[in-house]
Amino acid sequence: MARPKIILLWQPARRRKIMRSSHAIVCALLAAGLGAHAAAAAESWPTRPLTMVVPFAAGGGTDVMGRIVGRRLSEVLGQQVIIENVGGAGGMVGSARVAKAAPDGYTFVLGSRADAINQTLYKNPLYNLATDLAPVVLIADQPTVLVARKDLPVDNLQQFIAYARKSQVIMQYGSAGAGSTGHVDCALLNAAIGVTIAHVPYRGGGPAMQDLIAGRIDYFCTLSGTVPSQIEGKLVKPIANLSRERSPMLRRWRPRRSRAWISMRRPGSASSCR
Repeated sequence: MARPKIILLWQPARRRKIMRSSHAIVCALLAAGLGAHAAAAAESWPTRPLTMVVPFAAGGGTDVMGRIVGRRLSEVLGQQVIIENVGGAGGMVGSARVAKAAPDGYTFVLGSRADAINQTLYKNPLYNLATDLAPVVLIADQPTVLVARKDLPVDNLQQFIAYARKSQVIMQYGSAGAGSTGHVDCALLNAAIGVTIAHVPYRGGGPAMQDLIAGRIDYFCTLSGTVPSQIEGKLVKPIANLSRERSPMLRRWRPRRSRAWISMRRPGSASSCR
């Protein structure tokens, strides 16, 4: 099955441990976001609002994480952190916007494994992840979970596999966009169980979840942080935790193999912030 989905602000040369403190994120922003600027500029930064681009539509896992981080950063920095949702192409459109922005320490993108996927999925990606976006800090590492519409006649992964093999011609699964982590995770799951099921790409996890709740698609691979309320409200049906490790939010689900990361990146190459 697929690897994790993670969300990052990157830091040069090496991936940092998960940042649990918003103050640690601020330190990373100061170090990486302003590393190429004069000391005087660093002392006064920030002097105006910052922009954090979330490369997916509102309501999905990356968007939820971005708003949590942005709100706390605004409190700590004393400047507004503006969240801009720029969806499309599995997150590539939003990341490309930041890759082309001025490297002035005021524009960041909340990236994910989708950025790495896009570099190999597309023949001509809109940016070069190695040279156009500098890592600042790793923010989160979340399990990927498989959820289904509430009336799908299955209650666990074994039943899901049997049903999918029997009904694959009429089934559909959704994702946050072609090349998104959820798309790749579900595609790997489908390949592992030997089924071919129609893919319905959206501009973010939020719209995909809305259609899952409405019963327009059959299942969806997404971040664990986006589904507890829908599960508790019986709006969707939990099928499996695709991670290698048990999640505190999903204690009764047996771990599998997929996780996701989320990070923050800024314009410029990693070498520019050493």
